[in-house]
Amino acid sequence: MKAIFKKGTVIMEEGSRGSEAYIISKGKVQVFRTKNGVKVPLAVLGQNQIFGEMGMIDERPRSASVEALEDTEAVVVGPDDFAALSGSDPELFMFILKTIFERLRNVNQRVTDLSLALPEGNYVEGKVFISGLTPEASGTLGAEELEIREFPFKVGRKTANFMLDAFSHNDLYIQDKEPFSVSRNHFAIECRMARFFVVDRGSASGTVVNGVRLGAAQGKSELELNNGENTVLAGPEGSRYKFRIELR
Repeated sequence: MKAIFKKGTVIMEEGSRGSEAYIISKGKVQVFRTKNGVKVPLAVLGQNQIFGEMGMIDERPRSASVEALEDTEAVVVGPDDFAALSGSDPELFMFILKTIFERLRNVNQRVTDLSLALPEGNYVEGKVFISGLTPEASGTLGAEELEIREFPFKVGRKTANFMLDAFSHNDLYIQDKEPFSVSRNHFAIECRMARFFVVDRGSASGTVVNGVRLGAAQGKSELELNNGENTVLAGPEGSRYKFRIELR
């Protein structure tokens, strides 16, 4: 079933109950929580992204509110629809599963601190671009600079059957070769409260951001990006996949 929401519509409210997930086909929404009367943005989601998926699994109240930032169209999927998708649309079924696994992975990495009183303002400020600093990294982007418009932006290795791989969920897939430097879910670029971070997603060989190693049992999984140019290396020293992340 398709639903249309006008700009400014609160699609779901924190604390309410519902069992539907929403897959955005057009438009953009903001996920937020309210702390002491202050709206605390958590994420901005756009086309082909999903929200409300945990409602299909448990009967707990919604953990956050979602508001349409612009006129938005979404496909509504309920528990019965989800069960039927395993046979009728396995790619969509797998997409929802991947989203759920990614949410759980992020929860395991950190618990968001909502105790800060934040000033009002847009969640995403400025622009973020990714480009390759090695031929192999450039090749994953078609030798072009890419503006990242939606967060989190997830990067990982392209597995043989990545579309049906429930444990692989990426926006940028890297065609790595053995011995692998890049894990199937390697790193993500996240935006929180108008600040940008690189987060290692539990990769086997770690991620190096501006010379600082993340993940791979380093005890540190994320690092905030600087204004201007940043370097991100996916894998160990000598990895062929080195990227420039620029905040403008």
